[in-house]
Amino acid sequence: IYVKNWYGGTTSMEMFTFSAGEAYMIRHGKLAKSLRPVVLTGNVFTTLMNIDGIGNDLKMNQGGGCGKGEQVPLPVSNGSPHIRIRHCLVGGR
Repeated sequence: IYVKNWYGGTTSMEMFTFSAGEAYMIRHGKLAKSLRPVVLTGNVFTTLMNIDGIGNDLKMNQGGGCGKGEQVPLPVSNGSPHIRIRHCLVGGR
């Protein structure tokens, strides 16, 4: 599954939930069928250990705000190169 962009996410200690903006099946090395909204979830440390590929295409987002812990609007930004994760729990809505 190829996941791109995001709608938001939450953390609780070392656990996370991340709502993907777009998701596609990969077939024969190419993007195929578009999937319904998907959610990735798991343990941050386990997921980091499951990264087995990192691209050289870092892109940063100017960000937005975070409301966790009533810190509204806490300025945040994010970014990442493409990464490949061997194992990650993916679910749908």
